[in-house]
Amino acid sequence: MGNEGANASKTRVSRSVYLDALRAVALVRVVIYHVSGSWLVTAFTAMPLMFFIAGTLYAASLDRRPALRVIRDRYRRIMAPYWLYIAAMIGLWGACGTLGQLSAANWVGLIFPVIAPGGPTGPDPTGGLHLTWFALWYVQMHLVLSLIGAPLRRWQRNRPRALSGGIATVFVLGVLVAPGIAISMFYVTCWIIGYAHHDGRVETWIRPRWKRLCWVLGPIGAAAFFGSGARHMLLAAVGIACLGVFWLALALGCQPRIEPWLDGRRPRSVTTWFSQRSLSIYLWHGAALWAVIEIAPTAGLITRFLGTIALVVLCVVAFGWIEDVAARRPMQLWPRLPSSRQQPAIDLRAPQSARSEALDLGPGS
Repeated sequence: MGNEGANASKTRVSRSVYLDALRAVALVRVVIYHVSGSWLVTAFTAMPLMFFIAGTLYAASLDRRPALRVIRDRYRRIMAPYWLYIAAMIGLWGACGTLGQLSAANWVGLIFPVIAPGGPTGPDPTGGLHLTWFALWYVQMHLVLSLIGAPLRRWQRNRPRALSGGIATVFVLGVLVAPGIAISMFYVTCWIIGYAHHDGRVETWIRPRWKRLCWVLGPIGAAAFFGSGARHMLLAAVGIACLGVFWLALALGCQPRIEPWLDGRRPRSVTTWFSQRSLSIYLWHGAALWAVIEIAPTAGLITRFLGTIALVVLCVVAFGWIEDVAARRPMQLWPRLPSSRQQPAIDLRAPQSARSEALDLGPGS
């Protein structure tokens, strides 16, 4: 029984390493998309994968801790880095003379993003400063899903058909009257699929079928997405959904082949850096891109990308420590491989909160 428990713990840690690697790839893709501005980069759908990973890790948290504690910890770990970023951006906007553009609703939405109807919105929506706030909706979605994550988990376990039917109904209505709602429902679906992945159901269903899923959904998604261009948003959305499932099936299908390559200390150090600084990378990459454009407005794509990466790394060193403080980990300017990942299993003698932190890394956890 002891060996079985140790093996189960080892599997959970190993699975977290793989999810961390997937999240790192998704983060790099987000940066590439925003730097390039290419609509075609959307074909590699990062957000469905990120919400899927977040749902998987959230389910793991709910299995170990009471729901209220999970929500409290989640909000602390998201809001501390977020408020630090907002404080820095308010200083920047003030220096640029654009604070007067913010309404009272804007201020409330920026400070308390979970209650912002249209998402956290800053100044200069048609200018360069929009790069410093346009991606904050992702934080808002995480806060909302973290708040309702426990009821969704209960419905996913006890009333899966009712939950699926409700989401499908809201999705269809959103397609007809409010595309933003439909997109949100798609991300909610990815989050809930993460729950099923934590339970082992997704792997059981996809692993024997992943090649067929990829062969069918890949061409359909590519045809719908590339064939529609930016003119037919509904058809493009269908393409994105198919491509999202395609990339998810590909990631899970290739996991047995890729995962052994992540077992070395160097790959795990890289995935640890990304996982423990994922929120900082996401928050600061837009501001870094804005700075590069301001400094070198005529720079080419490669120069703009390298400059953004360099500034993101500097921002992570300067401000990323807040993620350690929020997660109640030892503060580090440059995250190193945690000792828990150097062991074959989690130390079951450690406090439960410490064991949870060993697996729950990044804003999506």
